[in-house]
Amino acid sequence: MVDRSRRFLLHVLFIRHLSSFTIGWISSLQLFFMFVAGIFVGRLFDAIGPRYLLITGTVLEVLGLMMTSICTKYGEFLVCQGIIAPIGAAFIFYTGIAAVPTHFHKKRGLAMGISSSGSSLGGTLFPIMVKKLSQRISYGWTMRSCAFLILGLLIVANLTITSNATHKGLQKIHPRDITKHFKEIHYCLLVVSFLLTFWGLFIPFDYLTTTARHYNASDDMATYLVSILNASSVISRIVSGHIADLAGRFNVNSIGVLTAGIFTLALWIPSTGLAPFVVYAIIYGFASGTFISLGPACCAQISQVSDIGTRVGALFAVGSFGALTGIPIAGAIIGDGSDPARWRGMMAFAGSLILLGGALHWWGRVLKVGWSLRKVF
Repeated sequence: MVDRSRRFLLHVLFIRHLSSFTIGWISSLQLFFMFVAGIFVGRLFDAIGPRYLLITGTVLEVLGLMMTSICTKYGEFLVCQGIIAPIGAAFIFYTGIAAVPTHFHKKRGLAMGISSSGSSLGGTLFPIMVKKLSQRISYGWTMRSCAFLILGLLIVANLTITSNATHKGLQKIHPRDITKHFKEIHYCLLVVSFLLTFWGLFIPFDYLTTTARHYNASDDMATYLVSILNASSVISRIVSGHIADLAGRFNVNSIGVLTAGIFTLALWIPSTGLAPFVVYAIIYGFASGTFISLGPACCAQISQVSDIGTRVGALFAVGSFGALTGIPIAGAIIGDGSDPARWRGMMAFAGSLILLGGALHWWGRVLKVGWSLRKVF
């Protein structure tokens, strides 16, 4: 899977003068359209498999980035980066995470962790790449360079991603084909935990750099915080995937989400210097990385192979509404950025939601296998 680390738009000269609340809508729309499209892409994957979905996603993804290279106004960025490119990313993302579990069962957590680690690797490299390129070449060619790199990676994805499931072919879609899954209590708890976690999960990704600058960190170091966070997440997704196959995917994922929420409240809020921000970026990246990689694996664990695409897609589609509103709400809480209490309020908002989502995720595990920590689930 290829990372669409679109938060590099925060470094683009054309929109830097806008408020955090306004810029936040670009990130929120990216997340929303990428996740909400899952309910349709997942269903299509179950019907026709990965090939045409990957081709469609590649065209939209590269088109959105190429069009971004000629954008000069906020509305243009909103359409190209907030709608076109993330819809393309959705076709690629869901096809990838739905295809991998069809090939693995015993090592499914490790396989999902390795496949999803690419997004964190991209999140580590893209901000640095864009910042360095923008200092040497024009903005337009910086974006086009990203687009050409992603095109090359997606060609590899198109040639290598396959499915081991039996696909039903295109059929008429009835709402009950999707709603029937919400009659299962364990699936519903997982969906609600995703919604709550997504509501707060992406706030540190967008506002960690802004917070560091507020406390007088240099622009370079503030930018590198996101790369540090994503680098930690690369390790987490692979390591936690392997551990999850041994200790249980729900067990490891619940601990990861709860840890992310606890450290957001206990470490991010009191941080005022660069050192604690770096420590928080490392811990949060590692803890949150488990959720991105193991969330779909948890869903696959309680699903039939033939329904994985639909159920994972619906899971992310519901979560998309949290991703859509979380970042703008955080921006609204901060306001003009002059009141330190508002910054702490934004952090408390994010940490509380993540913690609540983790608690609900654990409760779903308890209903399935009980309170015993020795149960591998």
